[in-house]
Amino acid sequence: MDVHSHRPPAPLPSEPAPGRSAAVTGLAWVFILASVATLVFVGARFLSGDVPSVAVADRGAGGLIAGVAWVLEHGHALMGLLMAGGLLTLWLAVALLRRRHWARRAFLALMAFGFVATVGGAAMTPLAFALLPDEAAAAAVNPDQPMAGLVGLLGGLIITATLLTALFSWVAWKLTRPAVRAEFEHTPVKAEG
Repeated sequence: MDVHSHRPPAPLPSEPAPGRSAAVTGLAWVFILASVATLVFVGARFLSGDVPSVAVADRGAGGLIAGVAWVLEHGHALMGLLMAGGLLTLWLAVALLRRRHWARRAFLALMAFGFVATVGGAAMTPLAFALLPDEAAAAAVNPDQPMAGLVGLLGGLIITATLLTALFSWVAWKLTRPAVRAEFEHTPVKAEG
């Protein structure tokens, strides 16, 4: 049994090897750097024990405050998930950079997951205000109150989610183009015009 049987055959000498597009190389490096930054940031916080405490939130206040308390209670588990996601993204981005035949499809699945998770998270953000008690909602827009930055934070999250959704969509679109597919399938294709 040939150990290399899972790899696609190399192009014949008479066939030109498929090119390595700058777009795929660039997006692989962007995701490599973003993954490394995530791993360093989350890893440093995790190792230092610098995880916010549930003591800062009053669970009895209900609505958004209870949701924040839940996130804080599960901070270590959520940081572990971020680390796992960062490692997965790093592994897939390196495979994409190396043009592994399975990497394009795996990265497309990652982009689809990211798209759905980001849209879902963005859809939940306005619901956070609906869960706030009336006095908390009023405090969120009063500059003299500690929760005054909440409106800007939630607005920033929606803008970030929109940008991430656009990025994931563009990456998925780019990875489905015939010339890019050919880079991973090792089959010649006409250049896009």
